[in-house]
Amino acid sequence: MTLSHLLDNTFVGIDVGGAGLDVAWHRGDSAHYANRPDAIATLVERLRAGPPLTRIVLEPTGGYEKPLVKALRQAQLPVEIIHTTRFKAYRQLVGVKAKSDTSDARLLASYAAAPDEVRGRKAGHVELPEDAIREALSELASRRDQLKHMIHAETCRLGTVRMIELRQAIENHLETLKAEDKQVHRMMLALVRQRLDLQRDQRLLKTIKGIGPKSALAFLASVPELGRIDNKAATALIGVAPFVRNSGTMNAPARIHGGRAAVRSILYMAAVTASRHNPVLRPFYERLIAKGKPPKVALIAVLRRLVVFANAVIRSGQPWKGATAS
Repeated sequence: MTLSHLLDNTFVGIDVGGAGLDVAWHRGDSAHYANRPDAIATLVERLRAGPPLTRIVLEPTGGYEKPLVKALRQAQLPVEIIHTTRFKAYRQLVGVKAKSDTSDARLLASYAAAPDEVRGRKAGHVELPEDAIREALSELASRRDQLKHMIHAETCRLGTVRMIELRQAIENHLETLKAEDKQVHRMMLALVRQRLDLQRDQRLLKTIKGIGPKSALAFLASVPELGRIDNKAATALIGVAPFVRNSGTMNAPARIHGGRAAVRSILYMAAVTASRHNPVLRPFYERLIAKGKPPKVALIAVLRRLVVFANAVIRSGQPWKGATAS
């Protein structure tokens, strides 16, 4: 076995499904395991028994990956949850069109072996240590987002229904959904109260004019990397960093895409408030409008500044001073 082959086998890709885990070593073996605690334990032992690993990568899959990630981290194995958008771009770059669980695992292993620049590590990717309270906050935030969409859908249905019995059923369902939403919110606040650092970060975030209790909680639950990454990475995580689209004769306006849509929708309303009442961001917004920027574009720029401010106060541990963000 050559040295290069040994090095290739230090990169592992895992395609995670609800029922199974497809594992591939870069230019090496592949295997399938059930996504169950006993099978995960067997996989972890196999990974630990082999040569020291450089990197294990997998995509987020709506929670199916959590038991595996927890086991890998407990075993102190180098697991990395990658950005789906960047992995899709890598798939296009290498020209792989075939898609199956095994081929995806092999492509993930290839991606694991790619240079840091390709995987976006210079964008400020941070792997946080396992944290039960933050994980619970994240799950509750996801549930609130689901409830928000269900409440919106039922409210829309209510506007089209004429049958009295059906209207009553929808109204009852709406009451149940809203009650659950309030309960989930209370559970999130209770979790924050268990941690002094989360309470501190919550207070710091609320010193920024425009960020209220709801926005601060969204930051804490959905952007745990805040304060540990640079401003460019923070805005990219939330999906408010502009991406230029200039190529050849095309000179299209910059657009935002990707990121964490659920938290972005909450912060958009914070940007509306900040554009009216924040002593720094109100004149900033007005200058953009005066230059002919559409209101929505100007509000996204305000939102981007709010993210920068939030990142700064948590990183420094100091309240917002109202200074213009660089």
